[in-house]
Parts: sequence; C-alpha cells; structure tokens
Amino acid sequence: MKALLYEMNRERKKRMDLEEKSFPEEILCDYEKKYMDFIASGRKENKQLGHRDAKKDEKALLNRLEKYMHNHLLFLHDFSVPFDDNMSERDLRKVKDRQKMAGGFRKDSGHEMHCAILTIIETLKRRYMGLIENVKKLFMGTPAIF
Repeated sequence: MKALLYEMNRERKKRMDLEEKSFPEEILCDYEKKYMDFIASGRKENKQLGHRDAKKDEKALLNRLEKYMHNHLLFLHDFSVPFDDNMSERDLRKVKDRQKMAGGFRKDSGHEMHCAILTIIETLKRRYMGLIENVKKLFMGTPAIF
C-alpha cells in the first residue's frame, strides 16, 4: 500500500509540473482499483491471522481504509490537496513542545491564550505578512487584516 501511495504521489508531481489540475478519469479508476485490491488482499491475510486481538485491529483498519478511500485519495482528484499532513503535524509539535518544557498548562485559559497567539503568528508567517508590524497593530487595537 505504501509503495502504491508513493507511486501515486510521484505521478501526481509529474502531472503538476505539466500544470495539470487532476488525473484523467481512467487513471483515477485504475488507481482506485489497485487501492481496493490491496484492501481485498489485506482482508484475505487477516482471515489467516491467528491472534484474535490483532485480527480485530487489522479488520478495523481495513474497514476505515475502505470507508474513507475518497478522503485518502483526495490528493489524486484535486492537486491543490497536499499528499501528507506534515504542516499540521509541525503546528501541533509546537504546542506539544511547550507542554513538555513547562510541564503543561496550569489552566485552560493559559492553553487557549497560547493557541490564540500561535494561530496569529503562524497565519502571518504563512501569508508572508510582516510579523512585528501586525502584532504591533493588534496591541494598539487596530485589527490586522488576514
């Protein structure tokens, strides 16, 4: 499955370089069929598995992969959707690091305040807006335009 997903992403990048917006319908159907074939083969292997708890967990994973196939393969249908969620993970890492350094937040209000400040800073960075100037505007009561 991993190799298939990486292959899909490589082909997607090639098409993006050619300034295409999505795959042709027949290629999408072919990739979706391969995805479902992997799930079917996983179900066959799961039936042969001896350990009951592992069998249950794998079956639940296969059910989720099948149920949310369209979400998992959305990056094929719309090239503006990223292949991975690294940006989200990097954003969450900042909060997690803060929790580890300080041993957590004493109150929920401190956690909420930290998240609000981090949201403003990260939004300004992603939009390539001046960080210092816009934070000054916020402190002076002038709303920053995001």
